[in-house]
Amino acid sequence: MKVRSTSSKTNSVIVSEASAWFIEFRAGDVTGEARTQFIDWLRRSPEHIQAYLEVSRVWAELPASDSAGRFDIATLIEEARRSADVISLNDAAPAWPPPAYYSPPAGKRWWERRVELATAAMLLVALAGIWMWGGSLSSDAYATGVGEQRTIQLADGSTVELNSQSKVRVRLSEHRRDVTLVEGQALFRVAKDKSRPFIVRAGGTQVRAVGTEFDVYRKLSGTVVTVVEGKVETFEDDGRPGEPAILLSAGEQLTVGPHTATRPMRTDTAVATAWLQKHMVFEETPLADVAEQFNRYSRLPLIIDGSELQRIKISGVYSSTDPASLINFLRSQPGILVIESDKGVRITRRDIN
Repeated sequence: MKVRSTSSKTNSVIVSEASAWFIEFRAGDVTGEARTQFIDWLRRSPEHIQAYLEVSRVWAELPASDSAGRFDIATLIEEARRSADVISLNDAAPAWPPPAYYSPPAGKRWWERRVELATAAMLLVALAGIWMWGGSLSSDAYATGVGEQRTIQLADGSTVELNSQSKVRVRLSEHRRDVTLVEGQALFRVAKDKSRPFIVRAGGTQVRAVGTEFDVYRKLSGTVVTVVEGKVETFEDDGRPGEPAILLSAGEQLTVGPHTATRPMRTDTAVATAWLQKHMVFEETPLADVAEQFNRYSRLPLIIDGSELQRIKISGVYSSTDPASLINFLRSQPGILVIESDKGVRITRRDIN
């Protein structure tokens, strides 16, 4: 939906109103009368609908500090600083609390429930305004399905090779190039531009480059970064202030997990990027990791019974376009039983007695 031509002040008011409504519903005590007011507000303009949907998306991307969704205020402030090169937060964030047309329920309980929500809402209003009407910022999302690979040409001249079952979000501004690897794996060939660092985030990992080629694989156990050409800086997104980044050069790889990172080590980049040639390459790889990679290419997931089987290591080169090649190999192994069904392929112990 394209936003109609309106003044920046009007846009700011719309974002503020949308954020106010979202916070009210997030708190969970909206009355029937208020719901009617909300529906009337949505019906007044398509911009209201777009603003509310965008605010919902922005909220989902704010960094929560725990599984309950409570926010780390320091992290929120840092998120605001990252966006400061696009538009002033003071200019983007209208006054709070919500607009005067809506009177929320009074009482101590209402205020207690909104202390943290109101803090996060200030950033929410600012970021929603930046992402919806920032002008100099473009935002796009790209995804692939099972067995699908895709090449994406970005406006800055960089390219992204997206592996199967992967998703990225890209935001390009005048001073920064930000990419979020939501899931899966991608190879980035970055166009040189010293004035605009290229930053990839995957979980708690951040990779910073200016002009280089590197692969990022977001696995269950951590994020694997492999540099094919040039150099990158890698560090935890939530690392301690002042903590030095880890420098990776061409031919090096590391894995970043929660609050941990391996030392950079030499690796065969052809193996790390074999997926570009539709190959799965394993070198003494635990079967649990084999299954994780295999499941990117198959509609029937590989299920490994028991931790003992998961630790079995295998080697070989298999076609990602022909998952049966790996299944046939496993079926030929002594002591392993392969059971196929419409729900998946189960690997279990064969009773040799």
